[in-house]
Amino acid sequence: MTTPTWIGATFGQLPLATQINQFLGTHAITYIYTGLSFSTQGTAGTGSVNSNGTYYAQSFATGASNTAVGRITLTMTTTLNPTPLTVQIQTNNAGAPSGTVLQTTVIPPNWANATETAQTIPIPVTGLTPSTTYWIVTQPAGDASDFFSFFKSNQTSGASTSTNGTSWTAQTYGLLYNVFDQSINQPLVHTWEDGNARITKFGWNANNTPATIEEYTVAQGTNQFTYSFRTFNYSGMSLVSLT
Repeated sequence: MTTPTWIGATFGQLPLATQINQFLGTHAITYIYTGLSFSTQGTAGTGSVNSNGTYYAQSFATGASNTAVGRITLTMTTTLNPTPLTVQIQTNNAGAPSGTVLQTTVIPPNWANATETAQTIPIPVTGLTPSTTYWIVTQPAGDASDFFSFFKSNQTSGASTSTNGTSWTAQTYGLLYNVFDQSINQPLVHTWEDGNARITKFGWNANNTPATIEEYTVAQGTNQFTYSFRTFNYSGMSLVSLT
């Protein structure tokens, strides 16, 4: 991977992700816990679609008391090494994404893998209207050989596609997804810093001790980032190393 080019620090400014001094101070941070699911399609259908050249959107509805999203899951895989994936929450307009973006998160290709898995994505947004339709939107990523795949649910509607992000075509399938609120329902799953410039994902053991941590930090330049994956190793209940 090309060495990222970091932005120089600015005198008098607090450290920000992508700046060379980013780890020398505190950052604007959102803590995202497991939360409570309020909209989901979890029954698999047949087949998948891939991110090469196509925008995908999946509709979901808030419940009577839901006004926030903390995270979502999309069941996905990666093939080889696509560019980072941009995921958005958009409002609804006449049964399609409106283009009005409420929140954006970018995840690295390492966030998924070759095994079909429901991958958690932090995308904190507040101020939603209860009992209202919104959209999960993914932008094109990769090429014909390097791409993300999203897996279909057993539904016959719910998903839409676009080649330009503005004109949408409703599809006869839905995607596998889950949407969670911002309830402080343990354990901690993500931190989301500086407006998605740095995000982390935590894995947990059955005994509620940390198992893994993934970190993604944006760098200056198109598709530049650093990524790390570490495993917590224990002897009994005692932490002995981080590899």
